[in-house]
Amino acid sequence: MGASSRPVRSPSGPTPATRADALAQVHRIAEAVDHAWHTAHSSDRPEIPLSVVAALALRTPADADERAWVAAQLTDADDAGLLGFLRATWRLFAHTRPDLTPRIAPLTMPWFTTPPPDRQLLHAVRRIVQAALGAGLHELLAVARDDVDLFGPLLEVLRTPGARTARSQFYSPPDMTDLLAACLGTPQPGESVLEPAAGTGGLLRAAAQTIREHGGDPAQVRWVAVDTDELALAALAINVIIWRLGPHVLIAHGDALADDWQARAVGERAEAITLARDVQRAASALDLLRRLDRTDGDRP
Repeated sequence: MGASSRPVRSPSGPTPATRADALAQVHRIAEAVDHAWHTAHSSDRPEIPLSVVAALALRTPADADERAWVAAQLTDADDAGLLGFLRATWRLFAHTRPDLTPRIAPLTMPWFTTPPPDRQLLHAVRRIVQAALGAGLHELLAVARDDVDLFGPLLEVLRTPGARTARSQFYSPPDMTDLLAACLGTPQPGESVLEPAAGTGGLLRAAAQTIREHGGDPAQVRWVAVDTDELALAALAINVIIWRLGPHVLIAHGDALADDWQARAVGERAEAITLARDVQRAASALDLLRRLDRTDGDRP
């Protein structure tokens, strides 16, 4: 979505002034989304609200007026508009970061089904959009994107206590991950940072902040993460973009102590990149054929 001169009709959400404010706002967003989802839809599918929040996060405008305009457009969008927004966002993600697409399947699949999502589900999507934006999602990311993990608290509230225990999913507070990152020191360009029980990537976020505080660029480091929770890893793939970790990222689904997760993840990433290149070449060739066909049709 681009900037527009259309009048702003949707108030912006709260803007955090301190890091403590930002962390509190993350939890308010999670609670608002959880309430919107579970009052609008009866199924236990945390990937739906997670996908909607992730799409909103990825499309956060930098300009305050544009954020307000985007919020107004999304809040007023009909079912087709909301579905189009979600599909376009995930297509754009796959085009720009094919290396991460093996991990985001849980977030993309709900929107590309046959038949397409029904009205009840899209009604729930609308409620989630309104809740997340009303709680200040875009304002939070505009000022504190490097300081927060949206998705750890969100997954924690979306999943039942039994589901969290079964997956050994426990959100690590930022103060704890900051301390761990400080103990590990400052990663240097070309070095690797491994998080063997990554979840949504709290330790990676803290390490990236340590690098920035010392004048470095997280994009010059190699980031490696592994976990058995596919939905948490999908959220981590989004955090890679939000936290600007750069192109050298390997996210693996598996047990860090029990299988060949790294070799498998490298193969999946390579296959996804090759497939994306093949699709792009095919699309370019098809576009060329169409233009040639139009040119031939103009001849006498």
